[in-house]
Amino acid sequence: MNTRVLCYIEGKRRCFMLKKMLEIMVVAVIVAGVAGAYFKWMGALPISVVQTQKMSTFDASGEGKVVVIPDEAVVSLGVHEQGRNLKDVQQMVNKKMASLSKSLKDLGINEKDIKTTGYNYYTDWRDKSLYTAYANVSVVIKDMDKVSKVMDLVGTLGLDNVSGPTFGLSEELTIKSVKEARALAIAQAKTKAEELAGLAGMRLGRIVNVVEGEDRSPNYMVREALPITGGGTNDAKVATPIEAGSSEVVVNVTLAYETL
Repeated sequence: MNTRVLCYIEGKRRCFMLKKMLEIMVVAVIVAGVAGAYFKWMGALPISVVQTQKMSTFDASGEGKVVVIPDEAVVSLGVHEQGRNLKDVQQMVNKKMASLSKSLKDLGINEKDIKTTGYNYYTDWRDKSLYTAYANVSVVIKDMDKVSKVMDLVGTLGLDNVSGPTFGLSEELTIKSVKEARALAIAQAKTKAEELAGLAGMRLGRIVNVVEGEDRSPNYMVREALPITGGGTNDAKVATPIEAGSSEVVVNVTLAYETL
């Protein structure tokens, strides 16, 4: 092949390469222009980064218990009467319930703590002319010194539908007791975690999660009292003995630690 032919082929090759380079540059300029316009009008391109991290945790549980004395009592008081005349029976019930309400308020029981829970009447299924009527109230006693006095009304007023007293914690005392029990539970869980990790030769990092048990209701150890009537020749009055006992508030927590 002579020199002229070789030069011709080499020139064609250079022209082809030059043409490709020009095409690439044109495309790059177009892309850059489009991207610039997008950034100008739309802002930066959205970038989504998904990062996963596998973490093993060391869990330790603790339990906190607080024993408290109940500061509230609930008692149900009521009467029932029978008779041949429904109106007379109702009047007897109403009279006793009115006396009960007045006596409770005289003892300092707040009106909002006295709630009517039942009032009904019915005929005897064996004797349709015999009527029975009854009424009940639920009383919340927030002064524990008055529980005995309220129970004394059973005999004084001739009440015969009586239930309680049942002792419990007020909302304020419950919140305070749960807070104390929670602190004890967390302290116990931390101590247990440090001891177990040390024995196992593990290093603990920060606490990454705390789980508290759902049941934080107090465990009541209730003692109920029954009215005691007076006795002896002088018929001396004996107050109704009341013992509130104690209640136990329990909180359980689980701490999750990072392991190093």
